[in-house]
Amino acid sequence: MSGAVAAVLVLAVPLTVTVRAADPEPAGERIADSWAGKVVTRSLNIRAGPGEGYPIVAKLKRGDAVKAVDESGRWVRLDGVGDGSAVQAWAYRSFLWLPEDFMAPALGNEENEFIDWAAARGDLVEISIDSTRRLSIVLANASDEAAAVAVAREIGCAWRERMELDERVTVTVWPESGPLEGWVAQATCP
Repeated sequence: MSGAVAAVLVLAVPLTVTVRAADPEPAGERIADSWAGKVVTRSLNIRAGPGEGYPIVAKLKRGDAVKAVDESGRWVRLDGVGDGSAVQAWAYRSFLWLPEDFMAPALGNEENEFIDWAAARGDLVEISIDSTRRLSIVLANASDEAAAVAVAREIGCAWRERMELDERVTVTVWPESGPLEGWVAQATCP
């Protein structure tokens, strides 16, 4: 494996990778580790985090150019929005036009095979490869803490075996509602 990789797989949407932004270019073109897009709704609230519960930090209008640098579920993190005082700027994905390669994965065959295996399980809503030793998952039903720990351990040990790692792997289980409520369970392998 080529070092730490940050990726997110939402089973209903394409795999995504966390990246950093560079200088803006015309809408629709990849900008070294960011993607140029535009607002496609009349008025768009930009929020301080990925959800409607976060405060509005800016407003954009139809046709405004955006620079997308990350994604969390259906929310897209934008760079260069507002007066610069906002630490985070997020917009709902449906109100943006972004190119087809937005957040395209940059993973190797081993990582992609692992993600295919994890997706085929049927009990994961999302899996995130935070680094070679840290994974995050969202389970379809994480109400039973003991079951969540068992799944997390199984996922972590499968990752460790498939990536041929010698170090401990930690898997954190998050609720479907998001990280604001804290994690549900955590397990390590070995």
